[in-house]
Amino acid sequence: MLFGAGFCFFMIARRCKRPKPSSHSPAYPLPPIIDIPASEIFSSPQKAYESALKNHGPVIGVWRKGRLEYIVDEECAKEVLSNDQDFSFERGTARVLNLGFIIPLSTGKFFKDVHMMVTGGIIQRIEKIVDQIFPTFKRQAHRIVKNSQSSGNGVDLFAHVHRCIAEAMLITVVGEKYVSDRTLQVTEETAHAIATMTGIYQNMSPFARTFPKTWKVITWARLVVKVIIFQYCRVIVPIIWREICRRKYRPLNSRVSEYIDEEERHDEPLVHYIARMYTDSQGHVSILSAMWVSTLVLAFIFASVHQTAAVTVWVVFELSIRKEYLASVQEELSAIADGIDSGGLHKLTYDASRRSTVLDSFIREVLRTKGDTLSIVRETTRDVSLAGRTIPKGNFVYPMTTLTHRSHRLYGEKAAEFDPNKWLEGPASSTVDPGYLPFGFGRWACPGRILAVTEIKMIVLTLLAISMPELEGGEYTVVDPLNVTSVPPVGRLLLHPLDSKPMEN
Repeated sequence: MLFGAGFCFFMIARRCKRPKPSSHSPAYPLPPIIDIPASEIFSSPQKAYESALKNHGPVIGVWRKGRLEYIVDEECAKEVLSNDQDFSFERGTARVLNLGFIIPLSTGKFFKDVHMMVTGGIIQRIEKIVDQIFPTFKRQAHRIVKNSQSSGNGVDLFAHVHRCIAEAMLITVVGEKYVSDRTLQVTEETAHAIATMTGIYQNMSPFARTFPKTWKVITWARLVVKVIIFQYCRVIVPIIWREICRRKYRPLNSRVSEYIDEEERHDEPLVHYIARMYTDSQGHVSILSAMWVSTLVLAFIFASVHQTAAVTVWVVFELSIRKEYLASVQEELSAIADGIDSGGLHKLTYDASRRSTVLDSFIREVLRTKGDTLSIVRETTRDVSLAGRTIPKGNFVYPMTTLTHRSHRLYGEKAAEFDPNKWLEGPASSTVDPGYLPFGFGRWACPGRILAVTEIKMIVLTLLAISMPELEGGEYTVVDPLNVTSVPPVGRLLLHPLDSKPMEN
């Protein structure tokens, strides 16, 4: 309860202030402020922003939802994303997600702690984690195909994928013994609540777009009480505390080669690894540290469940429409699988996933071409000169992602065309570079991208092993063109069972 109350306190205490420009004269003129109608920003952002940059760029200011934001073209993107001294990832990301309070609350360590949690607790153990969660993806694939077959109608893929990944991440965080209908429901609702509180669906509400501060207060007050306090804090937090407060741990910086109470296991739940990040010299985790562990788990649930589920829908929908690629992906599945299980179905490991280059190239091309616009943000830490303009301190700066992903300089005259074959020899879909920004760039590139891509592959391959996907009407609808990064397209998916594959669990 203290954890949830803390969220309420900091939400109420936080005061939203518009950054004030520096009092001294800038070395270069300020960027031009371009008036783009809100209707164009939210309905056709790519056309609106790219046209403004073409006519007035490479750096422009645009008012959106009562806030002045600066947009830069592809020539400035690398400088903005790699120069964290002038363009802060932590400040920009925290503020844009309505989490500005988290920086002073954590004394600036929140994103660093998340990065350590993921790189040490997930990536270093990813082979074992995949072995633990793959049965979940296989079982859930059977369930959704049966639902589609029995109803004869299309299914809600996002709901299926969201539940599937929520279960997998619950296993990863606290262990399979804690997975139940109740804990799974709370995990799903928590992920959705955080997505809502951080503004992911804000563009879809006229009220939220027009009165963003009022919407933020109402939304946070409602969801903090309803979901964070009365669900997450009552169901998940006690499990976390039970796991970390009744035992001793070997601190991460200890030279001792084993746990104080037990040997280190490669299948330890993530919460044990996080606990070791905050263990004192006697092997105990304090109450305050346990509260912070619960906060990090909350962040992990949101990032790993919602974001991955949204991207998975994009990949499956695109594969359903571009049927010419289906056969090659299914053929690759037979080639890379690590054998056949007792039910006659393919077995997949992390190594098998890494060998799925055909599917990986398709995923990379979907991520490059799906139309990300203002997908990455930074905040200026001082008055910064960029491309002959001065961006005042304390303002958001967004590279226009579509200009990078469809750059003729980087990808040639056919940059806008969908061609996954260009990636068959690499780089992988999880590899970041200045011309490919789905996972960010620089030191703050998404640390969980390898797990995310692996989960996407497992979902796609378990579905294709037993079914043939088809979109009702042969199309989907992009419901938020300004935020295709986090809001999945809408459509109903038909899954036609393959006769050669048994449908028993």
